Amino acid sequence: MMDEAWQWRLDVSPELAASLGLLPVRRSNHSLDPRSAQSFRDRLEYISRSLKDLEDLIESVGGIEKVEKRLSVELFRDQLKTYVDNAKYESHLGCINRLEGPQTDLPLYASYLPVGTKAEVAFYMDFLSSIRKQNTEVIALLREGMDKKNLPAKCSLDGVPDQFLSHVENGGSAFLSKIVDATSAHVSDAIKSEARTIVENEVVPSFKEIADFLKDVYVPALPTEIASTKRHPGGADYYQKCLEFHTTTSLTCAEIHGIGLKEVERITAEMVRIATVEEGYPDLESYKTHLTTSPDFKPTSEEDLLKTYRDTCGRISPALLNIFHVRTLPSTPFQIIPTPSRSASTAPAAYYLAGGGDRPGTFYANTSHLETRFTYEFDALSLHEAIPGHHTQASVSAEQEDLEGFRKYQEDRRYFEAPARFPFYTGYVEGWGLHCESLGKELGLYQKPSDEYGALSMEMLRAVRLVVDTGMHGLGWSWDRAYKFMLEKTAISEQDAGVETTRYVTWPGQACAYKIGQIEITRLRKKFEDETGEGGDVRDFYHVVLTAGAVPLTILEEKIKELIERVKGGESPTADEAADKAGSTTASANNADFLSQMTFANVPAWCKCCVVPGSHGFASSP
Repeated sequence: MMDEAWQWRLDVSPELAASLGLLPVRRSNHSLDPRSAQSFRDRLEYISRSLKDLEDLIESVGGIEKVEKRLSVELFRDQLKTYVDNAKYESHLGCINRLEGPQTDLPLYASYLPVGTKAEVAFYMDFLSSIRKQNTEVIALLREGMDKKNLPAKCSLDGVPDQFLSHVENGGSAFLSKIVDATSAHVSDAIKSEARTIVENEVVPSFKEIADFLKDVYVPALPTEIASTKRHPGGADYYQKCLEFHTTTSLTCAEIHGIGLKEVERITAEMVRIATVEEGYPDLESYKTHLTTSPDFKPTSEEDLLKTYRDTCGRISPALLNIFHVRTLPSTPFQIIPTPSRSASTAPAAYYLAGGGDRPGTFYANTSHLETRFTYEFDALSLHEAIPGHHTQASVSAEQEDLEGFRKYQEDRRYFEAPARFPFYTGYVEGWGLHCESLGKELGLYQKPSDEYGALSMEMLRAVRLVVDTGMHGLGWSWDRAYKFMLEKTAISEQDAGVETTRYVTWPGQACAYKIGQIEITRLRKKFEDETGEGGDVRDFYHVVLTAGAVPLTILEEKIKELIERVKGGESPTADEAADKAGSTTASANNADFLSQMTFANVPAWCKCCVVPGSHGFASSP
């Protein structure tokens, strides 16, 4: 049942399959995801029926405790049940925003599709021919959302019509270049000409149609209210479900807000210590002014920014063996490239998308507005987005041969559909990324007080998210109040503060997962170390955390408790002890196998010892 349901997901969604490098295993031929209202009803019917069949099967064998692979079955049931229970919120109706929609998703999908064989070229041409239909279906979903008053906040669509118009102005180059520039013998002049005709007569007009609809009809109808508790038909229940979906806990809006305020206070004290004691400034504000105005902390060019990230990852990689087993780390390579220019102005400072098939993982670094990119934050961002953060987590999961497909891979896309979708356990995924930022000193980073402050600044951003997300959606905060609170408590630029604030309006609850997950993973590491003492090896802890795949935080706690009991009972907690003996940094950095699996993909003229998460998916996420 688990295998069949996963295969069904790939069959229904070629866009999901392509993002994971799994297009060849599909049993269907359509080239774009169906987005009609009927297609969503069909999905819900299939998933509801699957849930009932699963419950009947569990009962027939005597209950969940009698089921083999119990954890996988529990997660499978949770996936189905989350989708069915939350379907009433119809989140798919708000299917366009500043961060998602055909204007960003379809060009990314185009970049995934190969055109090296005759069949691949035919598939790509069918994709081009299908764009207009999908765009028409998207407009119909937006109209249905208008009819049902199921609408995003107006600020979430700021600049979006222009994103669509950019495809009109450049003649659909994001879709055409793959064919026009192809060197494959299967891409003839006739096919190139046909592609130009499709893009000119169908693709570009359909993007113009959406742009006009958004500008003239949809955006004027959107509410200025930013609180999902007031704007969404589901009210407070909808926001609570968003919080539960992303944090994988039952924490309430008020509880999360309170945690955020305490964390802000704690981190502020650490920032003051660095500013006044270590750096000798009279107060925190004067130190922040120094950091944000000094040219010492600003990249001089786009290439300088990218090189700084690459050099940072190059320093991290040989130190990974301080806290990870060789065999825990993945073989999938990664690359660091600029955020696509068409979305850079509304994108965060950095984000990660997992690789698939022969495609490496990708760490996107935002090179726009260079004056707002501060190098003292690059250590923390590299740890979070690349290694040992999202790339390591996503790749380790995908490389686990004994995990079912739905556990191996994360559908790191369409965050707007939460909570009415399959879960991707944001608390684990983003909690892991933020936890990795705290590993900087163990991995040879944070050598200067400014770098340590940068890490605190990034952590402060995640703590502030707890406050402003719950503040805006549940406690009556305005956008301006949240924006000013971010500027007051963090060292991010006005540009990034504005992008972030609107992001939290757009994805209710998602931003709360980072700090909640980090707090829990850090607590579990301390619990492991305290209870196992000298008999414990932190590499075993991280092996269990990473090889579990994305799971709810409650499940992760159970797995760590099991690990603690094995260590205390004298059992070898992980296999292949011979491989573990290569665990010192010096030995591992000179180990040919280690270096070969740490190869940085497609980045000439830089270090050869690096490895790297969507949403991913997942989604990964920013």
